[in-house]
Amino acid sequence: MVRVGGAIVFSIMVAMSSGAEQLPSILSVEGQAFLMGLGPMAADDGPVVTPETPVETPMAASSSGGKEVKSPKRAFLYSVLVPGLGEWYAGAKTRGLVFFGIEAVALGVWSSWIGKGNDIEDEFRAVADEKWDPLNYLAWRGSTISRNSSITHALPCSSYVEVYLETGNLKGCDAAEIQQYYELIGKYDQFAAGWTDLVRVETGNPIQPTEVDSVENFLSEQRLTYEVRRDDSNKYLKRASTLTGLIMINHVFSAIDAARVARLRSAGVDEAALARRTRMAVVMQPWQRRQVPMLMAYKPFD
Repeated sequence: MVRVGGAIVFSIMVAMSSGAEQLPSILSVEGQAFLMGLGPMAADDGPVVTPETPVETPMAASSSGGKEVKSPKRAFLYSVLVPGLGEWYAGAKTRGLVFFGIEAVALGVWSSWIGKGNDIEDEFRAVADEKWDPLNYLAWRGSTISRNSSITHALPCSSYVEVYLETGNLKGCDAAEIQQYYELIGKYDQFAAGWTDLVRVETGNPIQPTEVDSVENFLSEQRLTYEVRRDDSNKYLKRASTLTGLIMINHVFSAIDAARVARLRSAGVDEAALARRTRMAVVMQPWQRRQVPMLMAYKPFD
């Protein structure tokens, strides 16, 4: 047992000493490097690679002037997310600022138009809730004049009228039908009887809803004002919808440009050469009887 214990202690001491000082090897330095996976044998083609020898990759060797190679795919993705970010990543900061500036301006205008459209929509809907009475409309619909009329009078959310009278809203009705409800009561003549300020055109005297036989003989100032405000709201919302499409185009255009710039810059093309290949300009163009800014890209032939 004493001999076995002495052998174990001796083995531990040898292991500890080997951790502090490398044991001699019958292999050459190149052989040890090969076994450790550090590089090829000296007999192989090429230099012997050791941990102290830096590896020069083909990509690094091909880059001009030692500049960092930018990935076109990464540049494309960056500009898909934020227009201009891919150009900035690729080193074309001026181009990046142009695309980002267009995005910032477009988002600001879009937010303004959406806000105005929604505010006016809330305003004219509040007017309709106060000035258009479903009871007046239902009274006209049940009258002899209505039954003999050739016009249709199907009202969206008509099955929710009782809920509307009790709660003041069309809870439970589909959102698309609610939108149609507020549009039709001002747009179509068959719903004119619901407006509470109807007067006869000839005399200017108020009338009962059941007297409405032809809209040409009756007038509602509230209905006319309502239609103007509803049209104003639709104009802003439609403009915002159109601008949404232009914003998406800016994302796509910037992404394609960023990938192209990254590829050319990696190939050693400088900023001046990029400018000669494709130029961009913001110009004012007529649109719906007014001037709007538009981004143009063109390639000079000089």
